[in-house]
Amino acid sequence: MEEKTFFASAARTTPEDIRKEFEASYSQTFFNQIFESLTVIGAIIDDNRQIVYANDDFLSLLGLESIESVLGKRPGEVVSCIHSADEKGGCGTSASCEYCGAVNSILESQKTGLKSSRETRITTKVDGKMKSLDLNISSTPISLAGKRFYAMIFQDISDEKRRTALERIFFHDLLNSAGGLNGLLSLLKEGTNPEETNELITISEEASREMLEEILLHRQIRAAESGDLKVNIETVSSLDCLESAAGRIKSHEVGKNKNVIISKDIANSYFETDRLLIQRVLINLMKNALEATQKEGTVSIGVESQSTKVRFWVKNDKVIPEDIQMQLFQRSFSTKGQGRGIGTYSIKLLTENYLHGKVSFVSNEDEGTVFSVILNKVFPADISASADL
Repeated sequence: MEEKTFFASAARTTPEDIRKEFEASYSQTFFNQIFESLTVIGAIIDDNRQIVYANDDFLSLLGLESIESVLGKRPGEVVSCIHSADEKGGCGTSASCEYCGAVNSILESQKTGLKSSRETRITTKVDGKMKSLDLNISSTPISLAGKRFYAMIFQDISDEKRRTALERIFFHDLLNSAGGLNGLLSLLKEGTNPEETNELITISEEASREMLEEILLHRQIRAAESGDLKVNIETVSSLDCLESAAGRIKSHEVGKNKNVIISKDIANSYFETDRLLIQRVLINLMKNALEATQKEGTVSIGVESQSTKVRFWVKNDKVIPEDIQMQLFQRSFSTKGQGRGIGTYSIKLLTENYLHGKVSFVSNEDEGTVFSVILNKVFPADISASADL
């Protein structure tokens, strides 16, 4: 019986037929010579989106010497996409798969009989570590040994996407901030009364601090993605972390004319973490919530103590559309426009890869949107806890 699916077919080719398809593909000597000579990462899949052949570059990417371990698997299963195990049907069958460029590229080429190319963002998890891939994927129908297959070509565009994001930050956002700061300094230079001078100095300090925060965030993300980010573990107060983050976000531009309220129903507890990183995570959570909140609106925050864990939460009343929910933690995805996908991605990256916690959210009409960050009170002993940020 075919497994349940929320998007693409869950039907599978039997292992015996996969072996026959591999042999049919492998026997096409001329095709294989051309396929191997191309400087691309490529695989051949059948009508059920299962791999029946792959070139050496594909295997090298996965650190494999033999094709045996990937035969019969679907692309998302091979790269350990976090959604490939959401349903028993595997890659392509979860609700999130509707927004996957890889699956849609395959389905479109199957439907039209033509080459289809799509960009896709894939979040993987290997050895407990989250990693994001930005890929351009093409699916092209081909005929081998009288049977229809599809040649899939994978192009890594992660560096391009990262560069686009950085250019957006440094050439747009920071340029605007620098222009505003320059205007404030010009007003100070012209001379004002002491009261206005103090106010302008305060605003200028806030503007420069925001610029520094943006630069530091991207430096941390680059270090986190490359595995070079070091954590400094100490015992901290959950309430102090929350209040400190709230105090910093209230002076941020995004917090003006909006309210951040700390829940009264909280219990302070002490736990082991990196103080700077957890504050970075909480500030980003509050920033995202405030950006989705109307003027004079309210964002609620709180922290609760569980038996061995601490849970921070941030809530606003706006409901996130379902299609955005499915892609929220992916790098390069953003509702703010191209090149802005940093906020929620950095929250998950820092929390799960470095603080060894868990990030989740619910978003519906009854509860609004609530993001949760759950951390262990005792930091894992086998994790290095030294060095500077």
